Amino acid sequence: MKNTRIQTRSKSKTAATKRQHRSSMPALVQRGIAHRRFVEFPGMKGRTVEKIELFTMSDYHSLTVYFQDKTFLSLVLEPSLLLDSHFSDVSTGDERIVKRWPTVRSATSNDRAKDR
Repeated sequence: MKNTRIQTRSKSKTAATKRQHRSSMPALVQRGIAHRRFVEFPGMKGRTVEKIELFTMSDYHSLTVYFQDKTFLSLVLEPSLLLDSHFSDVSTGDERIVKRWPTVRSATSNDRAKDR
């Protein structure tokens, strides 16, 4: 059996270490058109895809793109709900918004992670 060395990190990272980790991640290339957003993952262009796998269960969904060079890109998908509400008066024939309420967004796993 092959001996392997496992390095462990303390769970309590310092703020500087967290900032350093975030800054070492490659930036996504984003472009937008009205009401649309496109995101490109640098470093993926030119790779040959071996297979694409969709994994789904009640509270976790992901797409994994496996490449022939034995690497993969994992995309975690999180559906959400957004409720935008307003009360209108149309008695004059034209809509007049009388009251607006704050937008309500569904909780996400990122929100739950922040609460821990």
